[in-house]
Amino acid sequence: MKTSIKARRLEISGVVQGVGFRPFLFQLADQYGFAGRVFNTSNGVSLVIEGREKEMDDFCRDISAKSPPLACVVNIKSENVPLKNYKDFTIVTSAGENSTRSALIPPDVSVCKDCLDEMQDRTNPRFKYPFINCTNCGPRYTIIKDIPYDRPKTSMAEFKMCPECSREYNDPRDRRFHAQPNACPVCGPHAFLVDYTGKKVELNGKTPVKAAADLLLQGKIVAVKGLGGFHLAADAFNDNAVKRLRLFKNRPHKRV
Repeated sequence: MKTSIKARRLEISGVVQGVGFRPFLFQLADQYGFAGRVFNTSNGVSLVIEGREKEMDDFCRDISAKSPPLACVVNIKSENVPLKNYKDFTIVTSAGENSTRSALIPPDVSVCKDCLDEMQDRTNPRFKYPFINCTNCGPRYTIIKDIPYDRPKTSMAEFKMCPECSREYNDPRDRRFHAQPNACPVCGPHAFLVDYTGKKVELNGKTPVKAAADLLLQGKIVAVKGLGGFHLAADAFNDNAVKRLRLFKNRPHKRV
């Protein structure tokens, strides 16, 4: 009996950008033996699959049931389309903008265990690298400038990836595939320490983080620049430091 091969277009909405959704679909299509194309749109993710008709409903159910941990599928629109006889399943360039622009972008996510393990591994190129991230963690909302959520439309666009980061970014089976903030000490942003005038502080062999910690212990006030703004830090056990911070902030009765 001849196997019936059909084509179906799926439009998926929800939190499906910046969460490893396209590589998930790539691997799911590979599992089912489907061919087709997938790309980001201003509304979410669009894909065309070609394969055995009897398995397409199972494929659609798996999209919701097995989606990445940070993803949230809100809706899947499905329609049959003409066969184009694709030879494989490919992740292609994002589609252009449209008037609806309803794609949901996930919030910044705390570092995951895999990245923590790498950051604590002395043999890993990202050992102690403070900007480590992957598709399961790292900045999202605070770096985006426009949708679809792709690196050129984020604040990471100015950092050109080194060959190794580029390899990770372009490998659908790597957990950093299309991780838009992907970076390493070779090509990514670096931590630095400046005084209140903006002049770089002499570190004397220390890391910027260690130097800032030492300043806190000396009773200094340190402004830590985060993804969404600045956090003013002081040693809560140092009365003089706390009083100075309250004075600067004009909050004399603010409790720690």
